[in-house]
Amino acid sequence: MHILSDPELNTSIELEQLRNEKARLQEEARDLDEELKQLETRVEVLAEKIAIKQLKNENAAKQEAINQLQTKIGLLETQLEKLTIASINRKENAATSECAEDSTETVEEAAEDSGKDEETITVTALGNDE
Repeated sequence: MHILSDPELNTSIELEQLRNEKARLQEEARDLDEELKQLETRVEVLAEKIAIKQLKNENAAKQEAINQLQTKIGLLETQLEKLTIASINRKENAATSECAEDSTETVEEAAEDSGKDEETITVTALGNDE
């Protein structure tokens, strides 16, 4: 039998230690790869959440602007309707007043005409050119 000498023993022990160190580092590398993968996924999730939150905020701001414009449109339409109604009423009042004036003139003319029929004498002046 061959007995291992000190240098051979040291080499075997060293080789085993190196293999153990290598195995430990490979396990650590797998753990680090897994942690890296989880962190990358977490970054993607957070980036998506941020993008969604920004879109929600932008949409909320746009919706608020739309609501304000719709309110303003409603107020302007109401104001326009009131002005239109007021304009129509003024025109109707003017037409009614005009009709009333015409009726008054017609009544006055009729009264004058009926007054002439009742023994009215009309005098016409003739000029003297001599």
